[in-house]
Amino acid sequence: MTAAEFSRAQDRFRIPRARRFDWLDPVGPPLRRFPDRDRRLPLVWPDPVIPEWPDFWPINPRGFPPLQPPSGTERHELTIPVSPTDTPGDDTLYESADGSTTLFLPRYDLAFDQEEPRILTADRAGTPTLVVVAVRVPTGLSELPHELSVSLRYRVPELTGGSVVVEVDFPAVRLSDGGAVVSAELPLTGPGLRQQLLAAMSSLEARATVVVKRGITVAVPNPMLLIEPPPPQTYREVALLLECVAGPSPLLLSDAQRVRLGGGTTPTGVQGMRRLRVQHEGRGHSFWQDPARPEHFYFLPDRFLLGRLPGTGRRPALNIRATSAAREEDVRVTVEFMARPVISTERLAAAEPVLAEEAGRMGASAPIRMEILPDAQPMLRLALPQDGAAPSGLTERPKAQVGLEQGVTHAETFTLDDFRLVHAAFFGASLNVMNGEVRVGAGGGQPEDVELELRLDNTAGDVLELVPLTAAPKRVTARLVNAIESPVRVDRLKAVAVAAGRRIPLTVEGGPAGKLLAPGEELEIALVPAEPLPDAGAYTIVLDQSGVSVQVDKEAVWNAVFDDSAKPRLSREVSVVAVPAMFGDPSGDRVALFVVSIVGAQGSVQLSETELKATTLVHVPVSSLLTGAPIPPLRYRTETIWQSGLVGVSQVRETDATILPPIKTRPNA
Repeated sequence: MTAAEFSRAQDRFRIPRARRFDWLDPVGPPLRRFPDRDRRLPLVWPDPVIPEWPDFWPINPRGFPPLQPPSGTERHELTIPVSPTDTPGDDTLYESADGSTTLFLPRYDLAFDQEEPRILTADRAGTPTLVVVAVRVPTGLSELPHELSVSLRYRVPELTGGSVVVEVDFPAVRLSDGGAVVSAELPLTGPGLRQQLLAAMSSLEARATVVVKRGITVAVPNPMLLIEPPPPQTYREVALLLECVAGPSPLLLSDAQRVRLGGGTTPTGVQGMRRLRVQHEGRGHSFWQDPARPEHFYFLPDRFLLGRLPGTGRRPALNIRATSAAREEDVRVTVEFMARPVISTERLAAAEPVLAEEAGRMGASAPIRMEILPDAQPMLRLALPQDGAAPSGLTERPKAQVGLEQGVTHAETFTLDDFRLVHAAFFGASLNVMNGEVRVGAGGGQPEDVELELRLDNTAGDVLELVPLTAAPKRVTARLVNAIESPVRVDRLKAVAVAAGRRIPLTVEGGPAGKLLAPGEELEIALVPAEPLPDAGAYTIVLDQSGVSVQVDKEAVWNAVFDDSAKPRLSREVSVVAVPAMFGDPSGDRVALFVVSIVGAQGSVQLSETELKATTLVHVPVSSLLTGAPIPPLRYRTETIWQSGLVGVSQVRETDATILPPIKTRPNA
C-alpha cells in the first residue's frame, strides 16, 4: 500500500477524538458518561465540535531499515584466544587464535606446609610484610595467558549486629616456578593493620578468604541475527577480571601460626577460637567459641554414614562400576560413595545451657547460635584393603571432597581381590575395611577425628515415608511406607511437630515394636500431640527414625548400586583340541568335521583331520565375579558331521577346564 492509499483509508475510518479516546477536551460541552435512567430511550448524543488531532504519520511504504549485524572480527582474523561464549567463567575451555590448542584458565589454592597454610611475615627493606603463597591447580591443559592480583577479603562486625565486607589488596605479586607459585606481599605499615588482619584470620565470623583475580583478554562471539542470508560469525575483544577463592575457605590460622605472625607473642586484641568440652552420655564433645562473637559456637558432626539419595527408591549413595579385561587380575572396580554427616539433636540440646553460661561469662547477651565448624581443610582417612588382605592402618585420601556440613564424596579404584573384601564389608562382614575418619584441624591445636562408617545396614537418610491422612488439633493420622529396596524393622518411633520455632512432642500409636515392613509395605499410625496443634499447614512433622533398622536384601541392593550399562566382561581364551584317532570309527564311516559351540563365545569352532586345534574367546559377565562367586563353568556341545552326511549332536557338557575335547556323537545317539 502506498502512502496516498494509506491516507485515504485512514480518512474513511476516522473517528472523532472524543469517541476514539473516550474522553473530552475541557473546553467542549459536558457530556454524561452514562444515560439518565429517567429519560426515555433512544438517546442521541451529538458529537461535540472538537478540532481533530493531526493525522498519524503514515507507515513508511519501504518498510523498516534492514538490520545490520554488529561490527566485529571474523574468526580467521583473530590474534587473541577465543571464548566459545560471551560470558566465560572458570569452567570455560578456550581456544588459541588459530584453533589448534585448547586453553584453560587455572585456579589457585593456598600452599601448605604440612597442616598450615604458607602465610608468613618477612622483612622487606626494614618493613614488616605479610606474605601469602598460593599454587596453581594443575589441569593438564595449556594455560590461558592472564594477569594476577591478590586480595584478602573478610567481614567486620558492626554495632548494629550486621557486618561489612573489607577487602585489602596486596600491592606486590611475584611469580616463580614458571608461574606455578604465586607470592603476594602486603606491607604492614598501616596503624593496627597487622592486628586487624590476624584478628580476621582467627575468627570464623570474619570468613576471611584469599581472592585471586585473573585478568584475561579474549575474543567473545557477537550475537547472531536471524536474517537471511545469515551473516558470518564475528567476535569482539573484551578484557575480563575473573575471581577465584584460593582454598581453604574460610581461612583460619592455628594458635601457633598466629603467634608467629604476631612476632613471637600473641598480638594485643587477637584471640583464637576457644575450645570447650561438654559431656553427653559419658563422652566428651568439643565446641569452639568465636572470640569476635562469644554467643557463636561451632561443633563437629557425631559421625559420617553412607547416605541415601532422594527420590523414588531412596537408593544408597553408592555407585559401582567395573572394566572389561582378559584376565581376572586385570579387572578394575571403581567405587564412588557419598557419606552424610549425622548430628545428635539431643546432644546439642543438652549442651545449650552449658554454652549459654559460658557465653554470659564472656559478656554476650544475645541468644547462643550453634553451627557446624567450617574447617579449612578436613582430611579423609580410610581403611583400604591391600593385595587382597585387610588393611593395617588408615590411608589419607587428599583428593576426596570433604565438607563437614555437606558430607564426603570420594571414588576409589580396586583390583578384583581387593574389591571382594570391600563388597563383603559393605554388607557387614568386616569392621576394619571401608571404615575410617575425617580428621579436622579445628583451627589449630590438637586435631579431632570424626568417625566414618560405610555400611549398607546403617545409612544416613530416611527409609520410611510419612504420608499424613487426617489432621486435627489433638490427633493426626498418617501412613508409614517403606520407601527403600530392603525390608526394615521398626523397633521404636519418635516424632515432634515444629510450629513457629517450637517443638511439640508427639506420641506414636499403632506402631508395634519389632514390626517388619517389606519394600513398599504400609503401616497406619496415629500421632497424639502433648498440646493441641495449630491449624494444618502451620507446622511440620519430624519423624525420628533412629529406631528403624534395615534388613539388607543383598540382591536388591546390588541391582540398585551396580552400574552395568557398559556390560563389563571377562574374556577367557578356550582351546578345543582333537586327536587323529577320534576321526575313525569301527562302522567304516569317518568323521569329516567337529563343530563345537560354547556358550558365551562368538561363533563356533571347527576341527578336522588337518586342523586338530582351535581357540576362541568366551565372555563372562564381570558382575558375577565381583560378589565373590566363582567363575561359572563352561557349557558346550558338539555337532559331529560324518562323511556319510549324517550329523550327531551331543548333550550340553559343563566343565571348569579351558582345554576342551570335542564330544564324538553317532547320528543315532
